[in-house]
Amino acid sequence: MGSTSSEPRTAILAALLRGLREFALLAPAVALTLLCAAGVSAVTPTPTPGPTPTYKVYGLDFSPYMDGQDPNQGSQVSEAQLRARMAIIAPYAQWIRTFGCGSGLEKAGQVAHELGLKAAVGAWLSGDLAANEQQITCLIAVGQAGQADMLIVGSEVLLRNDLTESQLIGYINQVKQAVPGVPVATADVYGELIGHPSVLAAGDVALANFYPYWEGTDVQQAMASLQSGYQQVKAVAGGKQVLVSETGWPSGGSPFGNAVPSPENAAFYFRSFVSWARAGGVGYFYFEAFDETWKASYEGPQGAHWGVWDKDGNLKPGMQDVFDSSGAVGGSAEPAGSAGAGAERAEGSGFSRCLAAVIAAAAALGGIAAGVGLWHARWRRPV
Repeated sequence: MGSTSSEPRTAILAALLRGLREFALLAPAVALTLLCAAGVSAVTPTPTPGPTPTYKVYGLDFSPYMDGQDPNQGSQVSEAQLRARMAIIAPYAQWIRTFGCGSGLEKAGQVAHELGLKAAVGAWLSGDLAANEQQITCLIAVGQAGQADMLIVGSEVLLRNDLTESQLIGYINQVKQAVPGVPVATADVYGELIGHPSVLAAGDVALANFYPYWEGTDVQQAMASLQSGYQQVKAVAGGKQVLVSETGWPSGGSPFGNAVPSPENAAFYFRSFVSWARAGGVGYFYFEAFDETWKASYEGPQGAHWGVWDKDGNLKPGMQDVFDSSGAVGGSAEPAGSAGAGAERAEGSGFSRCLAAVIAAAAALGGIAAGVGLWHARWRRPV
């Protein structure tokens, strides 16, 4: 990551100022959110993960790298390491999502299936066209082997401006033609998807990333911001299912605007987001499974603290509360074309319904959806 230009900072600052003007509208929603949470434990100081969680999250963004490893330096991941890391989270999730193919990651879908998980396997695309061909060839091979339930062609390619719209669509179509019957799409920040309707149209589903933290939003207002962005994508998705492909909150690192990383805020955001998704039947991949030390070199100190589990595989304080939640999912969240579509359907929990109503009200009042797409372009991880 290079130095940050003044343009993104200026845009973010302008968005934050707009948010401050709208705070008076959001204050009632914030108060109601606190009332919703009053009857539940916000953070469990010393969680003890149970072997059979009551609730499995829809999906987790999964990267297996451990201390001393960095995919940008060519680190290889053994099948044993993949299996060991995935086995930790398997009791807690239905899906895993990966970001690259090759260097050992091509085994991720196979291992996931053996552990009873569904797999959204990704190809990492960049401006290196030769490397892209290797990634696409690997992705197609995984799909044709039946080791993927979804194929993701690139992550935040448009945000980084690595490829043109037509180049990206070409890769998407190449994979779709080679692996019929498996949902194929690219994943990017919601503003980029809104700004590139042809890319959105090329995919079988919409995979949108939402990071209120990188928009400088206070954690108490974060879900109103996400709800606003989600509705914007849904409005232009042409009836396609919109899944949240990334969202999360760091448990450590530096503040970004009004967004403060802490264990308490990370746990609060995890619970708030999952409650919102369950109430609305929204499919998602939460970012991310494990803390990864190598990311601090590219994103700043917070880059190493996005995990639900720490780098050693221990569930972080407050996270167990989500898996102990007994409220069921409302509506179908399965990707179109995947096995088991429509399998999960029931009422949301009382907290979920209350929180969803508060979020919808805040969004209707204007929210604080900071400038669409004007967030962490210069800070995001390269892999």
